Amino acid sequence: MIIQLSKQSGVGLIEVLIAIVILSVGFLAAAKMQVAGMRYSQNAYFLSQGNFMLRDMTDRMRANREGVIAGHYKNIITSAGTSEPACVTAGSKCTPAQIASADLHAWSLYLYAPANAVDFKPLLPSFDSIPAKGEITYNAATDVYSVSVTWGEQIDNALETRVLNVRITP
Repeated sequence: MIIQLSKQSGVGLIEVLIAIVILSVGFLAAAKMQVAGMRYSQNAYFLSQGNFMLRDMTDRMRANREGVIAGHYKNIITSAGTSEPACVTAGSKCTPAQIASADLHAWSLYLYAPANAVDFKPLLPSFDSIPAKGEITYNAATDVYSVSVTWGEQIDNALETRVLNVRITP
């Protein structure tokens, strides 16, 4: 009597399990890349918004050169509760000081909700330890204004401070 061993045909269970493990690792890597890409995209968005805020205020300062020379932009910081000068709401001619005040108010509205606002979303994120703010400082020794925007970002479960800064000479 001759016993003939049959050859295996088809796929064994071990091969199927190995293929599933390899595919799972590939899908997890793709998901991790997707999450990292979204995080970098969010960071780029905040950087873009910070640049927008800087350019907005520097353009406002260039438009109100008399106010810059008179020192109306020295050492100002965005804050909640600013208000527009009466000349803006009345539509009358504003002085350089009133224009500077209106510029600060408009700049503050990017970060702080106006009165009676519903579903306000600030332009930049803020945390208790890292508040978002816009600030203009003046160095009398060099006669240079420093316009900066600060905000916080949460990266890998840690808060990081982001600052954009530009200098202007009147």
